[in-house]
Amino acid sequence: MLSEEKITMAELSKYEVIRCLLARRITNREAAVSLDLSIRQIQRIKKRVTERGVRGVFHGNKSRKPVHAFSLEFKEEVIDLFRKKYFDFNFSHLSDYLLEAEDIKIGRETLRKWLRSAGLGRKQRRQPAHHKRRIRRGKEGEMLFLDGSPHYWFGEISATLILCTDDATGKPLYGIFQPQEDLDGCFIVCSHIFKKYGLPGCFYLDKASQFTTTRHGGIHYIVHTTHKLTNFERAMQELRVGLIFADSPQARGRGERINGSFQDRLVAELRVNGINSFEAANRYLNKIFIPRYCKRFGLQPREKTNAWRKLPAQIDLRNILCRKYQRTVNNDNTVSVDGQIIQLLPTPDHLHLVKAKVNVNRWLDGSWHIFYKNEKEVPCKLFVAPPKQMAAWG
Repeated sequence: MLSEEKITMAELSKYEVIRCLLARRITNREAAVSLDLSIRQIQRIKKRVTERGVRGVFHGNKSRKPVHAFSLEFKEEVIDLFRKKYFDFNFSHLSDYLLEAEDIKIGRETLRKWLRSAGLGRKQRRQPAHHKRRIRRGKEGEMLFLDGSPHYWFGEISATLILCTDDATGKPLYGIFQPQEDLDGCFIVCSHIFKKYGLPGCFYLDKASQFTTTRHGGIHYIVHTTHKLTNFERAMQELRVGLIFADSPQARGRGERINGSFQDRLVAELRVNGINSFEAANRYLNKIFIPRYCKRFGLQPREKTNAWRKLPAQIDLRNILCRKYQRTVNNDNTVSVDGQIIQLLPTPDHLHLVKAKVNVNRWLDGSWHIFYKNEKEVPCKLFVAPPKQMAAWG
């Protein structure tokens, strides 16, 4: 009989606790805490185990057939009916139709389980996720949106607006037009905001490639194996700014809506003012449009204190909001990054750094900077090949 009644891990654990109790190794109270039961329940189970052994921890209904259960013959009849007659019905339709046409009352979920176990039935269309309205953060600077919005912003020119918005107030903080959404543009926006307001609590982002690695398992792959941080992740980690990645555009609804609002209002204003260049559009956006938009649509945060953290004076944002590479110095005291050869120059401390590992930073202004063992910067210059040599390479 015991072999027919499979013992679950929960039942086995429960039984071991009661055995310890019967052996007087623990008290009734300790057993009650361990099993999350009352002392009275523990005493009842102890009595049953004394009389029936391991079966004493079984639920009273275990192995009993429910009084309202369908017979195996009836189940096979329904499955056979589906195979021969109702094979193109979905589960809900079939439940309704069997009651009407065959006088068989059976629920949709029961049909789904029976037919699925038999390898039958159409796959149901995936139901859309249930989205709930998210309450805004209480403090200004607690969470920011950073997103790129591609559009025909001025005339026939396709561009991307990289915009940062505060969640608590709904106010856009700074934006920049770029040919496309890229890391440098995101860093430029962050630099302006950090210098003006300070460091925020976190960013709420999509899974664009400049923000996080989405290859080989995506964002969830980080938990299980070594994850090579993107430059954006690395920079925010250095600044202790948190990152939250949304699974869908709907999850970042407020950020998406402000992009739509800008596409409606800003495009019209740029056209009316005859603005059709990146430089002029950036100037108009941040000097005129954003202040006016904040005054019209900005909200007061729920809490008076803000979450901005002062940027430490010793931090040089140029060496954080940049592209960083690690390279090994060649025999001719050069390093190569993205096809660019950089010549390291001698210093009083280091006449050469051959075979040494160095950090190579490319700042937002395009300049290159090399550091060795986090010490002072190593002087360098771009290597330019002589014209004849360049011709030979070509």
